[in-house]
Amino acid sequence: MSEKRYVMLADVTRCINCKACVVACRAEWDTPLGHSRDWVAEVEDTDDNGMPVLDFFPGRCQHCENAPCVSACPTGAAWQRDDGIVLVDDPLCSGCELCVPACPYDARWLNPETGTISKCTFCQPRVDEGLQPACVETCVGGALHFGDANDPDSEVSKLLAEKEWVQLTTEAVPASTNHYYYTGGKPLPKEVLPRPVQQSIQEKAISDVVNPTAKIGLGAMVATFAGAGLKKLIDRRNELSGDERPAEHGREEQ
Repeated sequence: MSEKRYVMLADVTRCINCKACVVACRAEWDTPLGHSRDWVAEVEDTDDNGMPVLDFFPGRCQHCENAPCVSACPTGAAWQRDDGIVLVDDPLCSGCELCVPACPYDARWLNPETGTISKCTFCQPRVDEGLQPACVETCVGGALHFGDANDPDSEVSKLLAEKEWVQLTTEAVPASTNHYYYTGGKPLPKEVLPRPVQQSIQEKAISDVVNPTAKIGLGAMVATFAGAGLKKLIDRRNELSGDERPAEHGREEQ
């Protein structure tokens, strides 16, 4: 068991929708135009006097425990570290996109420049160097906090104990995540709640057959690919990225 458990806290009452977090994320990871690993959702509400107001919810991968994207990945490219961070191993990613609909938070997308899946990684390379994620470091309103929840002296541990934080979960998606929100007592709006997801029969068959091959070597993987009829995955990969693999952009997700 890991000694650390990294979590992200988002205080909705302090978010001013400046989107400095989004800009910092795009700069850190050199994401293509029109794509981002995080976002800020605007939700209409009313105050105590019935006047219209906007609430702002910073969004990104929730780094679920037992992440459905990891289960859906047929090559083992999607995986989770012991400290809770969910990552994508680019060299193993086929660009098949089976993990995209498996994410109830719509936090995964196919990078058109690399042909592989991109998502928030809590800025894992920065974290491993002892730095804060780029979004947290640049948050103007002090809405974002990141740290080790297993360290009782960490800022996030103290904040979790001081306030009533919630996770973006529902009865249909009872995920346990490593991302928490403080809403000041307001109920979570439906606009930010996860959507139910269900793998298609084809996706489940491919995942169930192929996912274990990440552990049993290349020879067995090739044999399983042939037996499972994964030519569609290869064709899809070629359509997206051409015969040669494009150069990687931004930091490598490992």
